Amino acid sequence: MIVVISLNSAIDRTLVLKSAMEYDGINYVQDSYTAAGGRGINIARAIHSLGGRCNVLGFCAGNNGRTLKDTLTGLGIGHDFTEIAGETRVNTQIVDVDGGQTYFNEHGPEMTDADYLRFLEKLKLYLAPENLIVLAGSIPPGMTEKQYLRIVKTIKRTGAKLLIDSDGNTLQKVMPYKPDFIKPNSRELSILTGQPRTLDPEETLQRIQPLIDGDEVANICASIGKNGAVFAFDHEVPLYVVASDEDLARRNPSAIGNGDAMLGAIAHAYEQNMSNEELAKFAVAMGTATAALPGTQMATMKDAYYVYENLKVYTM
Repeated sequence: MIVVISLNSAIDRTLVLKSAMEYDGINYVQDSYTAAGGRGINIARAIHSLGGRCNVLGFCAGNNGRTLKDTLTGLGIGHDFTEIAGETRVNTQIVDVDGGQTYFNEHGPEMTDADYLRFLEKLKLYLAPENLIVLAGSIPPGMTEKQYLRIVKTIKRTGAKLLIDSDGNTLQKVMPYKPDFIKPNSRELSILTGQPRTLDPEETLQRIQPLIDGDEVANICASIGKNGAVFAFDHEVPLYVVASDEDLARRNPSAIGNGDAMLGAIAHAYEQNMSNEELAKFAVAMGTATAALPGTQMATMKDAYYVYENLKVYTM
């Protein structure tokens, strides 16, 4: 079973403007998209879009929380949220006519210690050595670093595989607990390693290989935007995977959640016992295919395989 932990879920709203943004004035919207969101929710939607199954745990609150649950239920995605006071946050993305993107991300409802303990007891019901746990997104308001790390330790003690997708500062804190897989983007990798940000594949490998060699993590996917992704595995040759120029040209400026789509594909690949090379190709294919769609729409298996056939794969 795949269990996705989405601690700070959201409703994602995307507004595509008709003309250049006018500050201190009225702006007209050409298209708008609304979806259940936050990293963990996007990952769950990607898994579902690929034909996989998962259960989502985390916190939800108020009317927005009910909308979140109703949306997931309508999609056929299992969930078992811990309800708390307040309102689930709304994240808004504004896409200008030139493709520029502006984000307004709310903090979300504040969790109490009692909420945390209720969540922890619920989480324990889903932990088993054969399960795959995806811990994704930001730490919610009210949760301490110690509480977050207790979640990590609780998962690791069961022997379940742990995939983490979070900001660079959070990744720094979890590395001593040896997650099974992390997926930093270039900005997060820079924070994690304390080195300058890079989109170069060779330099990216130089950043992540010491983490593998030092036994801090077993597997890493470092995404570098249009340049694809670099994968480093324990006791296997690293890979660099990038989409064809034709597929990259199909990127939609209003698309978000490409990295989440990649991790959803990685989790699904684990569940399907794919080889590491197949996993790497599948992840980049899913991320690239999702980037061609507007808003937070997730690519399907058919979309991903269309890109998969044209990928360029290099050993490093």
